[in-house]
Amino acid sequence: MSDATWDVQDGAIVERPRNVRKHPLLHRIYERHDELLAEQLPPGRTLELAFGQHMHPRADVGLEGWPSNVETVRKPALAGDARALPFADDSFDALIGRRFLHHVPPADRPEIIREAARVLRPAGRIALLEGTPGLYRKLTKGAAFRLGLLEEDTDIYGHLSETAVTDLVSESFEVAEKRTLGSPLMLASISESDASARLLDLYERTQFVKWWTLVVGERPESGA
Repeated sequence: MSDATWDVQDGAIVERPRNVRKHPLLHRIYERHDELLAEQLPPGRTLELAFGQHMHPRADVGLEGWPSNVETVRKPALAGDARALPFADDSFDALIGRRFLHHVPPADRPEIIREAARVLRPAGRIALLEGTPGLYRKLTKGAAFRLGLLEEDTDIYGHLSETAVTDLVSESFEVAEKRTLGSPLMLASISESDASARLLDLYERTQFVKWWTLVVGERPESGA
């Protein structure tokens, strides 16, 4: 069990994330997610929203809702609200969001995407990775919560479907990439045994479960 805690600020869930490194397979999966996100990003200045305990390797600047997380990272970061980004128009070439939109009230999510479009330059890209409420995910996580294998559930607004994430992005961007990620081996990611990390290759070869959705959007060129 982790010591994750959370609070509500203006309707959004602000959470100190669990220590993913305690779960070796999950940690390796998250590293793989970071690689997939990096493959979709153009060169240039990159902003990450809600980076948690560590920023993406490609991020140059981060914005986070939990102030203590800002103090622990080695890159420029500040505490703030993703619904009102404290950056000028056309400030970045890429923007990353990893597994955080489900903590935001549904009515506020479009504003985050509009803000992302505002601070991105033309042809800039947004890359979002969000949990997807597939049947296997619901059953697996439900059982883990009942058995006390996972900490308190903060997903009070619910995860976003593949369609919901795509629709959000398409309101302000041209969708350039969409991918569903997940394996039946996600059940093993709860384990704290170092041996679980050896399952990563098999996890990679069994991507037929809806657990996450990766959506990449590109801001249209001016006048397009």
